[in-house]
Amino acid sequence: MASRAMRMTLMTFVAAIAGCAGDAELRSTLDDRGLTWITSDLIVTFARSAPRFSAAARDYAYLAPVERNDMGTRRHFLWLGLGSTIDRPWNWGESSSPVTLVLVLDGEPVALPLAPWEGSEDMSRHASTPVYQTQRARISLDQLEHFANAESIEIELIAENGAAARYELWDGTSSDWHTFVAGVQAR
Repeated sequence: MASRAMRMTLMTFVAAIAGCAGDAELRSTLDDRGLTWITSDLIVTFARSAPRFSAAARDYAYLAPVERNDMGTRRHFLWLGLGSTIDRPWNWGESSSPVTLVLVLDGEPVALPLAPWEGSEDMSRHASTPVYQTQRARISLDQLEHFANAESIEIELIAENGAAARYELWDGTSSDWHTFVAGVQAR
C-alpha cells in the first residue's frame, strides 16, 4: 500500500500534468449562490445532417464535463449545448425539448436524464455554431472515465414525445477527458 506522502506526490504530479495541457486547463468559478464550478475547454462535438433544409445543414450537440462543488459535496455533469447551421428552434415536429441523453459507448447505451443548465459558466463560447439550448445530465466520475476510454461514441437525444435524434462524433477527442477526470480527482 502506498504511503500518504507518495499518493500526495502522485496526485500533485497528475494535477501538474493536467495543468500543462494548454486548452485542457481546469477553471474554477464561484457563482452568486456559493457553488464552485470546475470546467475546461474540453468540448466534444456531435453532428447529424439535416438534408431536408440544405445539403450542408447540420444540427450539433456539444458535450463538456463539469464539476459542481457545494461546500464539499461534489457532483459531476455533462453540459449539453444544442446548435445548428439552420436558423430555427429545436425541431422535433412539435416544439419539444430532449429529456434524455443516451451515450452509446462502444455500442453500449447509457441513458442519462436531462435537466435545465443552472451553471454560471457559459460553455457555449466553445461551440462552433450558435447554441440555442443548454441542458445538463448528471454523470459519475466512473462514467466520465468510461466516456474517455471509449473507442466509439455516439449520442442519442430522446424528446418528451419519444422522438429520437442520433448524432455521430464530429470534432473533439473524448480521450482528452482523462485530463478533466484526473484534475478533479486530484482536488
